[in-house]
Amino acid sequence: MKEITQFHIIKSAFIFSCKSVYIAQNICYHSRILVLKNRLRGGKNLTMNKIKKFFVGLASLVALFCVFALANSASAASSASWNFKNSNFKSLGTITSTKTVDNLTLTASSSKTMQVKANTVSVSGTSYTYCLALGGSGTTSYRSVKVPVEGASTVKVTLDAASSRTLVVANSSGSQLGTMSASTTAATKSYNYNGSKGYIYLYSSNSNINLYKIQVDFSGTSSSGSSSGSSSSGSSSSSGSSSSSGSSSSTSGSTITVKNGGTSLSTAISKAKSGTTIIIDGTVKSGSVKVPSGVNIKGTNNGTIDFSQTSGSNGRGLTFLGNGSTVSYLTVKNASDNGIYIEGSNNTFNYVNATRNHDAGFQISNGGANNKFYNCNSTYNADSKGENADGFACKLHSGTGNYFENCKAEYNSDDGWDCYAAHGAVTLVNCQANYNGYCDGIYGDGNGFKMGGVDNKTSGVAAHLDPLQHKLTNCKAIGNYANGFDRNNQNGVVTMTNCLGDSNKKKNYNWPASGTPSALGYKVTFGKAIIDSCTSKNGKNDISGATLKGNCVGF
Repeated sequence: MKEITQFHIIKSAFIFSCKSVYIAQNICYHSRILVLKNRLRGGKNLTMNKIKKFFVGLASLVALFCVFALANSASAASSASWNFKNSNFKSLGTITSTKTVDNLTLTASSSKTMQVKANTVSVSGTSYTYCLALGGSGTTSYRSVKVPVEGASTVKVTLDAASSRTLVVANSSGSQLGTMSASTTAATKSYNYNGSKGYIYLYSSNSNINLYKIQVDFSGTSSSGSSSGSSSSGSSSSSGSSSSSGSSSSTSGSTITVKNGGTSLSTAISKAKSGTTIIIDGTVKSGSVKVPSGVNIKGTNNGTIDFSQTSGSNGRGLTFLGNGSTVSYLTVKNASDNGIYIEGSNNTFNYVNATRNHDAGFQISNGGANNKFYNCNSTYNADSKGENADGFACKLHSGTGNYFENCKAEYNSDDGWDCYAAHGAVTLVNCQANYNGYCDGIYGDGNGFKMGGVDNKTSGVAAHLDPLQHKLTNCKAIGNYANGFDRNNQNGVVTMTNCLGDSNKKKNYNWPASGTPSALGYKVTFGKAIIDSCTSKNGKNDISGATLKGNCVGF
């Protein structure tokens, strides 16, 4: 790390000025000899006072000039940088606990590790030979880098990834300030921080990102205490400002801030275009809205959209028919139908909560594909009959590539995850489905992860099986009213790895070898599921249609 502060520069200038005066005094002392010699020779113009005034004045002017010049350039010259090829970082290897090196803190744990490893890339002619591999999605609590900032600063990060991914810039309270994009080609991206002195956090919103170098250029100190900024990708976020006059929407560049006070969310949506970020500041009420492609929504100050104004089966909260939107740090509640409904693709949801809605909290249907969910929760959703309100419904002709990581479905009236009549396989990593099947006096099916279902919903096509290769890794199903991990007539090969079923009321793992789906009316032999290194506790199992691998416990 290399760091130069304004204090250090002014200190050096002060020492230089003192030395300058000291030298001048010495020159004056030795000049007395010249004066004496001059007088002995009969000279009249050279005097000690003249020599002294001349040299002291000259030294003072030089010193004063240096102080001002160096002080004024201090902010521009002040910076800090960390290159992971440096020996202090290279020696870390796999990081299993929080480490601080040269004032840069790497936050990790035994289950959320990071790694400094050899990897060579070149950016603008500069070669980088080591990187910090974040290892997966993170938060301010794990798989993150805590970076010191001295007020207004430009944060530069050299990074790449195996595919297009997002590096989040957050403040110490976990609120997202901005993002930087990572791709397969290594590049240096920047984020302009306009807040006060303190720390920011860098972490991935989804999978691994490699960081090669972090640099902070300090441009000055802000006393406002705000934590806003903009990233090199063009996205920016602002908390907006409150007004006693009741104004609830303010537009600044590509950001629209919505607060409670009369202006509806639909007004902000009508002004937004691709690239716009809508900030939900606090709790706002709204009717149903359709979010255009590429429009992002982010919550701040416990950002919440209350959809209690909606009614009937068309009363969905947020609907995404388009592609490329990101929703983060937001709660969606009280919709009369789905909290969030998606038919579009390549949308990303980070730290989004769906609760107290009257159908599934999140639903993907009708071709919605490659949507990503990280750290999302779906809880206490219930419909009047208990048959539809799942936590996450990836069903009814949903497309391929939908991905869930660190997500949780609890206390929903129907199932935790429901993949009935899906047209594409899903991937679930570190997800939990707990205590589903009952909510506020309403009972439903009550499965944790329900992975199949006969497709009898395609118009003009007879009911049929649609075999899919779902994958579940490190997932838990606890205390559900029916089964923890349930086949539900899924004919494809579903793989469960390091999963836990505990205290589910019917079965922890329900994977029969055959069955007679009512929609088909005839017996079917299902594909063999794979149960690899999984655990069953406090419950029964039917694994006649599964193959056990690895170190399985409780079967």
